[in-house]
Amino acid sequence: PGPGPGSVCVSMATGVCAVLSVCASVCVAFNVDTSFAVLKTGEAGSLFGFSVALHEDLKTRGHLLFIGAPRARAEPHIPANRTGGVYRCPVTSDQSDCTRMNFVYPGESHLLDMWLGVSVFSQGQPGGKVLVSLSSDWLIEFFRS
Repeated sequence: PGPGPGSVCVSMATGVCAVLSVCASVCVAFNVDTSFAVLKTGEAGSLFGFSVALHEDLKTRGHLLFIGAPRARAEPHIPANRTGGVYRCPVTSDQSDCTRMNFVYPGESHLLDMWLGVSVFSQGQPGGKVLVSLSSDWLIEFFRS
């Protein structure tokens, strides 16, 4: 007589556990550089860091972070309280070296709570386009190296 039905179930259960443990270890993997952490700070309440895109600038051959802050206060010349904003940040250890990019003009409609910077995306290739969305139905192509 060969192995009984109980041994088949144990062997299947062992195989299933092995497959699940391999899948789980692959699914929860992430990559965080703990030796050179890049921290950037923004205005409290602005949701600074809501979206982030890493971009390579062809002119300088350096990398830039584009950081969205969809609840940032409007710039002084804009007739609205909060428009949101997008910041251009070099990849450095300085936490406060980001500069706000100017995309909002006083004559535009939909200025108040437009959530500029809710989504920031880099095409990925060196010199590719960077896109910024505001609210749910606007898209701006704003940077080309």
